[in-house]
Amino acid sequence: MKSKYALTILIISLVLLPLAFGLGLVFGGDGGGTTVTRSLFAATVAVEVIALIRVLAARKMFSRADPMHLTWSLIAAFLTVRLLGEARLLTLTFNLIPTYTQGSSKWLFYYVVGGRYLYTGGDLLFVASLITTIQAYKATALQFKVVGRDFFYIAVLWTIPFLTYAYRDNLALGGIVTSDRHVVTYRLIAVFVGALIASLCVVIRRYAIQMGGGMVARLWNTVVAAGIARALSFLVLALMLKWWKAGAQFSEQYFLWIFAGCWLLAALFQREVLPPSKK
Repeated sequence: MKSKYALTILIISLVLLPLAFGLGLVFGGDGGGTTVTRSLFAATVAVEVIALIRVLAARKMFSRADPMHLTWSLIAAFLTVRLLGEARLLTLTFNLIPTYTQGSSKWLFYYVVGGRYLYTGGDLLFVASLITTIQAYKATALQFKVVGRDFFYIAVLWTIPFLTYAYRDNLALGGIVTSDRHVVTYRLIAVFVGALIASLCVVIRRYAIQMGGGMVARLWNTVVAAGIARALSFLVLALMLKWWKAGAQFSEQYFLWIFAGCWLLAALFQREVLPPSKK
């Protein structure tokens, strides 16, 4: 698949998905909307699987001696751990295991509550991949510099976790599956780590632009967009849950769909950075 086709499909889907959700509400009320949201979640997981396959293919483009081999290995590990978390969430979303309630068995507590932190573990692997990327760029001895505009972008990004924190009480009201009192802590950690990830991506994007831009800069622009989309998924959940649960659930999943689509695009862009003769 070429990146231009994937981008076209993603853009069209961003228009069609709200229409599908609206039709679900018209013909099935909030229950119909929730069905659309759950179907979108399943489709998002499928895109993440494809993205992981493409990331593994991009990783093979680099020799083990190349610093970017480690970067893309860590990105592949990040997506793998994230998919383990998604597999767990699939079992919860489609009621394949008992519903967790206060006082449930310890194994169910660890699976439902502790299992959320698979996503956090994956995020930390991604942070490590970004640090190795920055180190690889700096090792070239080129004079990289983050400009004032980038600091402005980073400042804007950090408004997302702080706004989410301001509405943190709403995060306990639920998500795509039944919530519990422990979920607020996880979601706040996730949105703050997400802001850190997006900030590091802004820095790398600037380095890529200073190296000539092109497809590499486009790649990191896409990764920045993925990070922002994931952070926004938590913010819209916090803002909307109190007054419209079905809409909040769909909005959260809509941004996660953008997150998955951007990662697929990033992997495709990386594959297209080198000419066919070099692959």
